[in-house]
Amino acid sequence: MRIKTCIVSTFLVFLSTLSFAQFVNRLSKETSEQFVARFKPGNSVIAHPVIATIWNSKPVIISFYSQAYKLPTQNYLDSEVYHRTIATIFVKGKNQEYERSIIDTIPNEGGDPHIESVFFANADKDQKTEMIIISSWLVRHLDVSGTLYATSIYGHLNNRGKGRLSLLKALSDRLSGGCECNWSDGTSKVSKYRTAVDIKKELKRLGY
Repeated sequence: MRIKTCIVSTFLVFLSTLSFAQFVNRLSKETSEQFVARFKPGNSVIAHPVIATIWNSKPVIISFYSQAYKLPTQNYLDSEVYHRTIATIFVKGKNQEYERSIIDTIPNEGGDPHIESVFFANADKDQKTEMIIISSWLVRHLDVSGTLYATSIYGHLNNRGKGRLSLLKALSDRLSGGCECNWSDGTSKVSKYRTAVDIKKELKRLGY
C-alpha cells in the first residue's frame, strides 16, 4: 500500500500545485529537454519530443510526461500498471523565467495514450491560433481491434483560467476521429480525423 499511496499522492500534489500557474527559472545553457526534465512529475518519463516554438508571438516549450499509476484495489500487488500523459506548457517571461501550467491530462483508454500530432491553427473567430493535440490509443479486444483517435483543441494563452488552457470541448468532440477499427462481425470504420492535415482542412471548411 505504501507504493500506491506514493504514486497517487505525488500525482494529486502535482495537479494541485499546477491548478494555478507557477514561475520557474531556466538555467544558463540548459537545453529545452534538460529544462523540462527537471520538472517531471513523480513516476514519469518524457513521452514525446519536446516542442520549443513561438505561439501567437510568445516563446513556449511544450512537454508531455507519461506517468505510471495503479488503480486502487483490494489486492494492490496484483493490480496492473497504467499510464496517463500530462501535457505541460512553459511560457517564457522576462530573462530566464517561465510560467508553467498544465495543458491537460490525457487518460488511459484501455491502452496507453500516444501523442500523434501537436500543431496550431485558427479554430475560432479571432485572429489568434489555438493549440491542437491529436492523441491515439491502440484498441485490442476479442471483438474489435484498431486505433482510437481523439482531437483536443485549446484556447490561446490569453484565455487561460486558473493557469490552465481552456478546452474547446464541442469543437474537439466534433473533430475527434473515433475508432478506426475492424470488428469480428466483418464491419470496419475509417477515421476522418487522424492528422493535422485532416483537422486543418475541416477547420477551413467550417470557416475558421
